[in-house]
Amino acid sequence: MTERVNRTLKPLISIYAQQRPNSWDNEIQKLAFAIRTAVNDTTGETPAFMMFGRDPRGPLDSLIGETTEEAQPTTSEHRQIQECKNNLINNLRWAYNIVREHSEIEKIKQKENYDQHTTQRQYNEGDLVWVASPAAYIGENSMGGKLQPHYYGPCRLIKQLSPNTFTVCRLSDNVNVGATNTDRIKPYIELNRNNRGTTTTTKDQSAHEKQTETLINNQEARLSDLYLRNVKRNQPPTGNNSSQRRVSDRQRRVPMRYIEN
Repeated sequence: MTERVNRTLKPLISIYAQQRPNSWDNEIQKLAFAIRTAVNDTTGETPAFMMFGRDPRGPLDSLIGETTEEAQPTTSEHRQIQECKNNLINNLRWAYNIVREHSEIEKIKQKENYDQHTTQRQYNEGDLVWVASPAAYIGENSMGGKLQPHYYGPCRLIKQLSPNTFTVCRLSDNVNVGATNTDRIKPYIELNRNNRGTTTTTKDQSAHEKQTETLINNQEARLSDLYLRNVKRNQPPTGNNSSQRRVSDRQRRVPMRYIEN
């Protein structure tokens, strides 16, 4: 079979190569289409019809419209062949309709499942957004790592092309990213670093430091009081006050790691 096809294909290539010897390999698909749509002398049908049950439509078919009716078969063998062709065409059309209906039903189900896990956000022209960064591939190897950022930005929405599509421009290098669906973007939130926020943070830190210092002083006072009581309790009784042991006024500072937060 392959050798027979090559015997047909080689003359076509040689004829085409006479005019374009350096680009004939780019036109192999056109030559193959000519072979698939040509009537075979042995089968009486085109290879495309034998494979798919219908003849492919070319540019000329689109210009002249539908083909005319074929001549009615005259012999019983021709009638049997024509009946087999009609049955094959009807079966294929029935199968195509079933597949088309099933495909539409599955599309609706897939859309419902997708919408259940999607939050619809409203965007306007001029908004700042993050844009999802797809992983680049070289062959079958992905160039993106787990630690690589999944979004880049900030980007600005330049023009709304449809309810869910915007033209996006990256602000860092002023590059037009192109049409982007809202599924691949998320809002960009700017941090407001004003003096009021800084003052509030400073006040909170000062209050926390004062509270910690007060807690430390209270703990030190309690430990000092307990220490003095233990010293007086363990002091031996004596009548001579001059021989009594002098109690130090020094206070012990408790390490920070022992103080409960």
